[in-house]
Amino acid sequence: MPPTTHHYVTSIRRTGKDYADLHDWIDDAEKKYERHDFKKIWAFGAVIAAQLGEEGVQEYIEHLREDMENKISKLVPEHKATLKDAFIYFGISS
Repeated sequence: MPPTTHHYVTSIRRTGKDYADLHDWIDDAEKKYERHDFKKIWAFGAVIAAQLGEEGVQEYIEHLREDMENKISKLVPEHKATLKDAFIYFGISS
């Protein structure tokens, strides 16, 4: 996964804000696996929306997307070209 500070930079590019508190929360060492669980987006998204609005939820999802793309790309680099279609299908990349 990219370092948390990488997520700050990509958030700034998208929104003009670093969302550092959000990214630090997502990557907290003790809760990292739980907060990266796609099945929990709905529950965490509601909490994030209440605190940071819809843009915060979008940044949460983008954080997860960046991490998933990075992790998959590292795990199977020889299949990256094959996975491109899957990435596009699931909206991970275009």
